[in-house]
Amino acid sequence: MGFARNQVDSCPRNYSTTHKPTTHNPSRSLTKTCPDYFRWIHEDLRHWRETGITREMVESARRTAHFKLVILNGRVYVNKYRKSIETRDLFTMWGIVQLLRRYPGRLPDLELMFDCDDLPVIRSTDHQGPNAGPPPLFRYCSDVWSLDIVFPDWSFWGW
Repeated sequence: MGFARNQVDSCPRNYSTTHKPTTHNPSRSLTKTCPDYFRWIHEDLRHWRETGITREMVESARRTAHFKLVILNGRVYVNKYRKSIETRDLFTMWGIVQLLRRYPGRLPDLELMFDCDDLPVIRSTDHQGPNAGPPPLFRYCSDVWSLDIVFPDWSFWGW
């Protein structure tokens, strides 16, 4: 699977687009609340709760992003801005493709900016006040002083 600029790759025509779980857990299907770890998702996104996310905010994340990933009508499109360490970008893209395959039609159209380095770069002190919308930048690490949005590092399995 290549992700070079202007390159188009597709899944094979016979690739399954439906999810058929192999096991059934009745207690899980009866659960009406989100898993406990969802609270961290809400915590990471709290900075945009009142204002939402604008196109300008997304584009301002390009300063340090390695790539932008767009999901549109169930398809993935990628703009690579710079090379990442090892294969971190490729495995992040691959992880999103796997989510689309496993849950077809359940991921919304969206645009995400990814920085594949370790150290956070969106400092909260740089984005204070009513009109200081921070760029929504996904990365593998954050801390209490930063607004980077934590995302799983699937490249661990690829090195």
